[in-house]
This record gives sequence, structure tokens and C-alpha cells, in this order.
Amino acid sequence: MALIVMLWVGIFLKYSDDLRSDLREAVRTNENFSMVFEENVLRSIGEIDKALLYLRRTIETRKDTTDFHTIVSTTDVLSEIIVQVAIIDASGIMRASNAGPQPAAPLDLSDREHYRVHLSSGEDRLFVSKPVVGRVSRQWSVQFTRRFLNSDGSFGGVVVASLKPEHLTNFYNKIDFASSVSIALVGNDGIVRSAGGSAGGFALGEDLNGTRFVSIARSAGMVTFEETDSASGNRRLVTFRHVRGQPLWMSVSTDLRAVYAGSAANLRLNAIVGFVLTVLILIAVKNILQAEAKARQKAEQLHLTLENMSQGIMLITKDLEIPIINAKCGELLDLPPKFIETPPRFDELMAYQARNSALQHAGEHASLNPLEGSQPWSPAPHCAISERLMANGTVIEIRSAPLPDGGLVQTFTDITKRREAETHVARLASEDPLTDLPNRRIFRARLEEICSAYAAQCDDPEAPGFAVLFLDLDRFKVINDTLGHRIGDLLLRRVGNRLKQAVEPGVLLARLGGDEFSILVPMAGSRAEIGDLARRLLDCIAPPFDVDGYKVRTGASIGIAMGPADGRNVDDLLVAADLALYSVKADSRGTFRFYSHAMSTELNDRREIETDLRTAIERGELELHYQPIIDLRDDCVAGFEALARWRHPVKGLIPPGLFIPVAEDTGLIMPIGEWALDAACREAARWPGNLKIAVNLSPVQLLAPDLGERIEHLLAETGLAPCRLEIEITEQIVLEDNENTIATLRRLKNLGVRIAMDDFGTGYSSLSYLRTFPFDKVKIDRSFVTDLVHGTDRVVIVQAVVSIARALGMTTTAEGVESDYQCEFLAALGCDEAQGFLFSGAVPADEIAGIIEKWGLSKAAGG
Repeated sequence: MALIVMLWVGIFLKYSDDLRSDLREAVRTNENFSMVFEENVLRSIGEIDKALLYLRRTIETRKDTTDFHTIVSTTDVLSEIIVQVAIIDASGIMRASNAGPQPAAPLDLSDREHYRVHLSSGEDRLFVSKPVVGRVSRQWSVQFTRRFLNSDGSFGGVVVASLKPEHLTNFYNKIDFASSVSIALVGNDGIVRSAGGSAGGFALGEDLNGTRFVSIARSAGMVTFEETDSASGNRRLVTFRHVRGQPLWMSVSTDLRAVYAGSAANLRLNAIVGFVLTVLILIAVKNILQAEAKARQKAEQLHLTLENMSQGIMLITKDLEIPIINAKCGELLDLPPKFIETPPRFDELMAYQARNSALQHAGEHASLNPLEGSQPWSPAPHCAISERLMANGTVIEIRSAPLPDGGLVQTFTDITKRREAETHVARLASEDPLTDLPNRRIFRARLEEICSAYAAQCDDPEAPGFAVLFLDLDRFKVINDTLGHRIGDLLLRRVGNRLKQAVEPGVLLARLGGDEFSILVPMAGSRAEIGDLARRLLDCIAPPFDVDGYKVRTGASIGIAMGPADGRNVDDLLVAADLALYSVKADSRGTFRFYSHAMSTELNDRREIETDLRTAIERGELELHYQPIIDLRDDCVAGFEALARWRHPVKGLIPPGLFIPVAEDTGLIMPIGEWALDAACREAARWPGNLKIAVNLSPVQLLAPDLGERIEHLLAETGLAPCRLEIEITEQIVLEDNENTIATLRRLKNLGVRIAMDDFGTGYSSLSYLRTFPFDKVKIDRSFVTDLVHGTDRVVIVQAVVSIARALGMTTTAEGVESDYQCEFLAALGCDEAQGFLFSGAVPADEIAGIIEKWGLSKAAGG
């Protein structure tokens, strides 16, 4: 009876544990789904908000000269998820829409929430409305709105983008949720914005105020609780997750009946088994009190139980007899059927296993006997656990538990799948998940082995050397930025596959991270052989890659360090290879270079420049020179560009090309840039008329959160009019951090500061960013000016830039003008301004008066 009680207690304890496990898994699944849904919602909202911001900027720029209908019809802000784009004026009248007959008739929307919320609040924010039926589109939609302003800063109206509510859940409906899961997007006001899934749940537009959502969900960023479905009366597991940065919540709910279905099925199965075992036990108890025939029946029942166990079991007596061994044990140990029908002695079984070499452990034959080496009749002090690798690859766990009488019970469990999972985890720890190549940890460990092995035979002059190659893809960041990270990842896989085909067996190819690969050649031979290998690697990457329909062409640069000549330890060799790679990328790219001690000298020179530069900043050895900018329409000075110069007390005047890159790499560009901006504004405040001062801003300065406040304070302190200050930035700055950069530039432009794009044409996204942000000036790079005489292609490019800039209301300035021919050609093309040695190089501040006297002030600067 005690055994029966224990059996059923165990069954119900197992059921209780299954319930807890199922609930934990359901909670984890709900929370994981909600996280995925949140990311998709954020992407959709981000796309819509970008469209609204772009339309708003267009309205604020053009509304004084263009009607709203023209703005809507000529501004491309549509996407597959937007139903309608509309413009509502300050009085609540819809003045333009891309839905319905065109042009759209005026429509009073002053009662709509998405208009009134902006009318009553001066806050510039994205508003997400409740689901409504559009009066123009006649479709259910969720309205995304932002306010726009008049030129005097007053409220001008609202731009509207209407989104189909089902779009927010279409992505989720493609996922196989089964029939028990429903999803919904809920606003902070408790109104359901979108709903989906196949299990009911919340309805579109449903008001959840007064439900547990209000009291529970709003109290935390993510919460999971059980709730009763008001429609069906079923209990559901509900997870609410706050959509970060938005007044929205993502809801995922699962029917608890489905959650606990597995537990219920297991309970039924276990109850059946428990009932059968209970009956067997009762019969066994009854048979104990009966004759010898009943005892045999009990033995048969016991045998039946053993034969249906999922584990192998073997009982070994003190005398090495095997009275019990089940069929599962024979299956796992690959024993002949006769050993199960008539078990041999344990020592005979050991001899059979030794002859057939069926079990292996760590590459050696192993015994089954856990008591080997001790007296077989001496009981083991505790339970012993070991593992054996079978010849067929199966891994068996053996547990040996001693018995009080000196015998032994062994159980055998197949743990192959568990070990395979552990092996998979270990492989993930040693492989790069993107390319399946060895990762940085494995590469370094292998290099340490080779360095240690060479150190042991360093006195052997015949010992071969080894080589470390660092390979870095050229222009990979541009490919990643222009085509997207998915294409970049696919390209890295293709590159890894080509490199694997190019290296010989025994050579270790690894990915260190990003677009950097490394190759370790254990037996390097001569430098010429390594050079041939480097050329093969470069040649295999040179042909274009077909990546998801794109023809992507890239190159590579390789730095090579030879061991032990370039270093006897891992760190020295890695530094040497990295220096060689740095030298290639700094000079020519697309080739390879061996490490030389001169590279270390160059690095030391660079460090010396860094040290001296820090001292120069402290001692005030930097000075500003000013290069005039000539207005080509009247050949007069329109302004000056401030350029930093370093007058070294020993080395004399150091070119900016030497110290500016060092300052950018070491972070010193920040104090230098702040000093230059301050000094230039103070100097320009003393100039006559409205002469402009142009100052270059580094990426670090542009990303500073307080840049706008500091420039506003500086202008107020120096008395310099904001319109006289021109901030020059390179297009690469905008490319690398678009959202933050545009926000900072807009703030500066609102102050009245002019913004110029420097070195236009040297990057990859110039035209798109001219549309993204209304620059005041475009500076044509000197490389186009220099080549004007060499062909018509440069002329066409310069002409196109001038035409586009003029169409967008921007000034054009040509850099590097050195001849009268260039000056006359640029003037004929319509270029507004020029600077270069034809007019004057950069001069100290005390020579500015002479420049002005020689050229005079332009009409724009004369006032």
C-alpha cells in the first residue's frame, strides 16, 4: 500500500511539475513573441514618422509659395503601409489628400482627435489615434499625425498619415501561432489599435479601460497575468509589453487550455500506467500470499516492467553473477540475445566486451566493471557515474550503485542527444556564427601553440617559420551602409567561402570580426611563397560577388607578419600584422605588405606627433590662417575660411595633413575644433561689412549634445551675426549618423547659422542628402576643379552640381582654383564662388586687411 501511495503521489507531483513547466514555457513564449512584435511595430512607426517629418519639412519650406495639393502630389512619401497622406490647416480643414478625387475637396476635420490634440498642445510629438473610418479613404485606419508651423512659428496645421490597422498584425498572422494565440496593439488610453491571431482576444477599437489592463499592465514595462475572456469565459495567459518610446502596448494572449494540454495528456498517460502498475502491485501482493505458481507470475510481471524500461539495468551479485539484465541493456551494450536469456557471469561478460572492443572511452578500450582494481566483493563506497562511447557512436551513461550485501546495480542510459547538444554548444563557442570559420579565440589559441612549439626549438636553425596574415575588405562599410547589413552579412559569407577554397590544407583561416579575416600558415617556407598565397587570396576576392541579385565588387588589403622574425609571442605578431595592414590601407589598398621595422618607426613618429600636439594645445602653439573666398560675379571677397596651422618650436610649420588625422584618431580634435571655432568667430567680429567666416566642424563636435547651446552662447558673446558664420561639414558625417546629425544641423540652422557641405562629390550619397537637409552651400571638391581641363566628364559633373544646387537655392563654391582658365570656366558654368592659390593661400590674421584692400568687398559682404 505504501508503494501504491508513493506511485500516485509521484504521478500527481509530476503533473504539478508539468503544469508549472508548461506555464513557464508559455510565459517565456508570450514574452519572446511580444519582443519580436515590438520591434516590427517600431520599424513601421519609424517608417511612417520619417514620411511625416519629410512631408512636414516640405510644407514648411514650400507652403508660402506652393499650394497644399501640389505639395502632396509632388512629395513622394507613400509606402505600402500608408493608406492616405493629408494636410489639415490651422482651422481644422483638410486642404489636400492623396485619396479620392483629385484635387481633394476641403473637408472639416476639426472634430477629429488627431487634429485637436495638436491644436491644444504646443508639444512637437508623433500622435497615434484610435482606429477610425476615414472620411476620405472610407477605410478603417489609425491616424499618425504631427503638427507643422508657419514661418513666424505659429501653429500652421497637421500632417496626417493613415495606416491600415491590420498591417501591424499581418506580419504576426504569417507566423504559425496555432489556434490558441491572439495579439493586439493597445494605446495608453486603453483603446485597441490593431488585433490579429486566430484565437479571438481583443477586438479592433475595443475599450479596455476598467479591465485589469489599466491596473496591471500600466504599472510595469512588461507584465504577464491570467485573465478570463469575457466572450468565451475561458482563462487566458495575457502578456502586455510597453512599446519603447511610444504610447502603445503589445498584447499577446494564449488560451490556458492549450498551454496545459500537454500536461493533461501526460496525466492521462501516467494515470493509465499508474493504474496498470497499481493493479500489478496488488496482484503481486496477493501472489505473495499464494503458492509458488503465484510467485512465478509475480516474477513475470517484474520482468515485463523491466523489459519496458527506457534504461538498461543489470544486477551483479557479490559472486559476480548477473541474476537480472533487461533487453534494453542488451540493446545498448550490443550483447547477443543469449546473454539476455541466459546471463553469463560478469567476468565472462567483461571478457566478451574486451574481445569485441565494443566500448571506448577517450580513445581506449574500457571495462564495464566500475569496481575494477578492487576486490569484486568489496562494495563501492558511493554511487559511481561514468560514460562510454560505443563503436556505433552512441554515448552511454553508466551509474553503478553499491548494494549492502556487496552486490551492484548498474543502469545504462543513452545520452547521445544530450552530448550532441553539448558538442554543438562547444562548436558555437569556437566558430564564427556568420561564416562558420574558426573565431578569434581559436585563432589566438592555435597561434599560441605554434609560438610555444617554436620557443621549444628556437635553437634549431633548420626549424621552419610561420606566417600571420590579416585580411581586411576594402569599402565594406560603404557596401553595408548603402545596400544594408543583410547584404553585408551575405557578402562576408561569400568571401569566407572563396577564402576557404584558396587556402591549402593545414592553413588556419579565421574571422576576427567585422570584415577582418586572419590566416595562420604553420609552415611558412619563404616570403615569396607567402606572397604567392597573398596574391591568390586577393585574386579570389577580386571577381564580383552575386549577392541576392546585386553585383557587388570589393577588394582586400593584407598585412603579413613572419614568425619568429617579427615576433616570438602572440601579441607581438598580431601587432606586427596589424601594422602591416594599416600601412597597406593608408597607402594603396588592394595589395599586401610584409611587416617591417620602419612601420614601428612610423607608429612611434605618430605617437611623438600626438605627444607634441597635446603640448601644443596646452601652450597655445596652434594658430588660425584665413583663405579668402572670392565672389565670381564681381571678383570681390565674400568671406574667409579658417584653417588650423601648427607652428612647432623645433620642426617649424607642420602641415595639417600630418596632425589633423592624429587629432581625429586620439580625440584631440575636440579641443582643437572648439578653439578654432571660438578664435574664428572673435576674429570675424572685427571684420568690416558682412564678411562670412567658414569653419570646419569635426564629426565629434557635430555629435556633441550641447553644440547648439555653445555656438549660440559664442555668437552672443562675440557679437557676430549668425548669418556670417558658415559651418562646413563633410558628407561622410551625415552618412554615418543621419538622424542625430540632421537634428543638430537643424538646430544650428534655426539659429541662423549657414551650413555648407564640404568636399562634395567624394562620397556616395551626396545627392540624397542634399534632399534630406537644405544646405546653404555646396563646396565642389578640388579634384573636380583640377581635372576640368582633362575631359568632358568632369565638366558635366561640375555643371550638374551647379544646376542642382541652384535649383535647391544653394550657393556653390569651387575649391583649389589655381589658374585663370579654371576660374573663367567655373564662372561660365554658373559657379558662385571660388577659393584657391589663384587668389591667395591661407594667410595670418594680420594680412586679412591687405587681402580686402586688394580685392574689395563683394556686394553681399559690403552691407
